[in-house]
Amino acid sequence: MGNDTLEPEVAHSERKLVKARILGILLADARRASGHNEEEVADLLDLTPGEYRALEAGDALPSLPQLEVMAYFFNVPVSHFWGGDTLPVKRQESRVRERIPAILALRDRILGVQLQQLREQANLSVADLADQTSLDAKRIRDAERGRISLPLDELEALTQSMQGRLSELVDGHGPVGQQLQAKEDFEQFASLPAELRSFVLQPINRSYLDLAARLSEMDVEKLRGIAEAILEITL
Repeated sequence: MGNDTLEPEVAHSERKLVKARILGILLADARRASGHNEEEVADLLDLTPGEYRALEAGDALPSLPQLEVMAYFFNVPVSHFWGGDTLPVKRQESRVRERIPAILALRDRILGVQLQQLREQANLSVADLADQTSLDAKRIRDAERGRISLPLDELEALTQSMQGRLSELVDGHGPVGQQLQAKEDFEQFASLPAELRSFVLQPINRSYLDLAARLSEMDVEKLRGIAEAILEITL
């Protein structure tokens, strides 16, 4: 009767080969989705193009630091490479370059609405703004209708005339704004003391963070009531 089981060394070698092949597929998939070519990644890792192609072919395995750098460069979490799923087709087809014209057009329209709202809140007419900023009235109307993009100096002049701030107009909800906000949030998190970052990242402390978030949304009277109730319990 034949033995269908593999020797331990052979089985280990087979598993290693399969994992290398899967990782190679995931690397190639993430690279293509990010819009980079093999030469760019090879240069980033100080490898020859052939050495990098060996990683994608599954003939070689990257070091952990190399994998971390590639994850950062491809804009995916390192944990993506622990699994076996490629990136969604939607992400591959929706490249940033292809979306930029639509994003810019949408932002111009949103800015136009914001400018009109600021002007109405300030009880100013388009003619008033034109007088205060020396901008042409038609140009202001076109900006409010999202037909044109104003350079920063003109946009700043308008917001200042309406007692507003340029920073208040920065995108905070669209795809660009969300990514910028995420980077800013990460930088703020990274600036926290190490012990505080450690506390935040531990799942067991999630309930404390949720409680802190809810308390921060309460008004002073509710907080005072909670404090008084706690005092009554402890006394």
